[in-house]
Amino acid sequence: MQLDANFNRQWSVTTQWLIDKSVENDLNEVTELAFIRYVPNEYWGVRVGRIGVSAYSAADSRDIDFAHLWVRPPQELYGGIVFNSLDGVGLSYFSNNSEFNWSIKLEYGRNEQMGEVPQTIEAYTAELEDVLSASFEVEQGHWAWQLSYAHVNSLSVIQGATIQTLQSQLGQLVALNIPMISQEAATANELMGLDGEEIDYYQMALHYFDGLWTIKTELFHIQAKKESIPQGYGGYALLGYNINSLTPYAIYSRFDPEHTYFSTQSDWSAVNPSFALLQSGAEAGINSVRIDQQTYSFGVRWDITPQIALKAQFDYVDIEDFGYGLWASDTAIISSGRDVQVYTLNLNFVF
Repeated sequence: MQLDANFNRQWSVTTQWLIDKSVENDLNEVTELAFIRYVPNEYWGVRVGRIGVSAYSAADSRDIDFAHLWVRPPQELYGGIVFNSLDGVGLSYFSNNSEFNWSIKLEYGRNEQMGEVPQTIEAYTAELEDVLSASFEVEQGHWAWQLSYAHVNSLSVIQGATIQTLQSQLGQLVALNIPMISQEAATANELMGLDGEEIDYYQMALHYFDGLWTIKTELFHIQAKKESIPQGYGGYALLGYNINSLTPYAIYSRFDPEHTYFSTQSDWSAVNPSFALLQSGAEAGINSVRIDQQTYSFGVRWDITPQIALKAQFDYVDIEDFGYGLWASDTAIISSGRDVQVYTLNLNFVF
């Protein structure tokens, strides 16, 4: 739910709450946006509080289904982004040129959010510090373009007890100085730990809407120094056509990982049979977050009234070997790809 309140032409407040299957549903976790906006004139704008990030085109509306044709944002892009908002400040400049309008947006802040490891049902906390986002957008007629960049200076993840125990056992194996095996354990232990990691996001988007045709695409690249962080190239393309109150559409989206999956070459159980479980656990823990998939989506939106929309969408998802990073799956099956069909019926409304 989103609420907007305008006090006058210069001051306003925006809040957005989202209740989903989060680890916790306290006020802090369900609050997606909560900021004060100050607009001194027609060119400048300032936001302070929990603000959206302009690093991708649906930053402020990814959870407002009524604003889009799709029933959910393409997960190959939006499912792999580690932050939805920032606690900080945003600055924007709008040219307000009626024929060729352009804008620049900057945001700076931090983010902290909780997640859950599906296999152990244990919570973890991701802390992002010194996040800087910049976006350049242009609008002309029916067209809109966007170029954006975001830099996370420090990503740290505080894991639950199971992962911490696994890391401790890997550390003990490293200390044994067993040729090859200890080196592999050291590599696995280093990949599993996320402490002060840097991430860069690069994005470009295009949007066209003339009242009948809708064309939308986003291309992106995620780059990080640590290979265990999901990274690579991806994007999506959407095409829709309006027929009275109906808009059929199709979407193709893909994420192509930059690095191959993690695999050890030695047989740890040859030294001690109990090491076999440690070896498989380390490989599964690292590879379970790797993303490698593509999705074909077909749907239709029916605008029943100006405030109510009914949507139906079919998704055919092709998941590659060790590419289940967007799914809550059993680690025993992630080595083999599979196809998934998803059928969704959504009712969206605004008031």
